[in-house]
Amino acid sequence: MMLRALLLTLIAGNALAADIAASLDWSGRVSLTLPVAGVLEQVNVQAGQTVKKDDLLAALNPILFKAGVAETRADLDRLTQEEADATRDLDRVTELYARTVSSTTELDAAKLRHARARAGLAAAQARMEKARRLLAESELRAPFDAVILARHGEPGLVITIPCQPAAVVSIARADEWLARASIEAAQAAKLRLGEEASVQVSGQTSKGHIRAITTQTEGRVLLDVALPRAPGTWAGQAATISLP
Repeated sequence: MMLRALLLTLIAGNALAADIAASLDWSGRVSLTLPVAGVLEQVNVQAGQTVKKDDLLAALNPILFKAGVAETRADLDRLTQEEADATRDLDRVTELYARTVSSTTELDAAKLRHARARAGLAAAQARMEKARRLLAESELRAPFDAVILARHGEPGLVITIPCQPAAVVSIARADEWLARASIEAAQAAKLRLGEEASVQVSGQTSKGHIRAITTQTEGRVLLDVALPRAPGTWAGQAATISLP
């Protein structure tokens, strides 16, 4: 009985250590859109192009967004001056009140004007932050070094936020692959996220780490191992994962 248990343990260990057939897939695949409504004015990338983080991928027509910033800046300048005037007036009335030249009513009125001016200025500052944010969000920039997988939008496309926004481009990470394989649940039982695993592609072995273990149907698990993207490799290419 003990011998049989030992044999089963060795067999299970060999199964876990077995090489697993896999294929390379894109890592970080995502479709990007713009979070504000407007008319698409430019799309600067094509499928297959590599971009750096923060590169400009596309942009809406900026006229309305820039006008919003200019309008809010004018209000901010006016309210800044009003707040400064109210502060000077409050200081003057406070000094007169201390000398018993000004009444309590005048002091209370000066305090009220000052409070209103400060509140108006704070509101204008918030509107300015919002206007600047909307202007920034009218530009679609790469969130990381990426490969353009598809270009969906063209100039003239109307982005409407209340509805499902249209995708402009689809991207994936430029520096990383996923080696993806379907394995038995028993093989995945002892695996842990972040564990190292070796991946062989075209005779070259790379060290990767387990990125995801996703339960499928009928006792199978989808295993994703992230590894550095090497030159001369492509999505769909055959790979072999050596489990820890």
